[in-house]
Amino acid sequence: MANFSGSIKHDIQPPKDAKEIFMGGGHIGSDVVKMGVFGTIDELFDQRAYPRNQDTSAKRVRKYYAYYDSGKDEPIGFSKIPTINLHDADRSSLTNKTKLSAVTSGYRTGTLYRCGASNASGQSRFMLTHQIVFYYRL
Repeated sequence: MANFSGSIKHDIQPPKDAKEIFMGGGHIGSDVVKMGVFGTIDELFDQRAYPRNQDTSAKRVRKYYAYYDSGKDEPIGFSKIPTINLHDADRSSLTNKTKLSAVTSGYRTGTLYRCGASNASGQSRFMLTHQIVFYYRL
């Protein structure tokens, strides 16, 4: 959930023999996921160091871009466009409807930061209404 505080890093790790992973997000309590992507462990859990507080490019994966940062708060996410700007999570183009971003460790006020055009910046109810989800297939 977005309002979960603490680390989700170990909880989101799929088993080593997972063939495909789904990462997405949506409204808490809904059977419908608002947005998501499929990928392999190597595509979605390829932890790298990305620059902070500046525009940079995420890794191209299939027909989208993904990142999993190894720095502070270890943000993870995806986007239809390559540009990301990591502070704690991706804060570039806050109205972009193709971005999902969350922090996986060390965060005290929530994990999911943005899901499409909905985000925690200026939307106090976001963290109470949105969640990040991970599924895997063996």
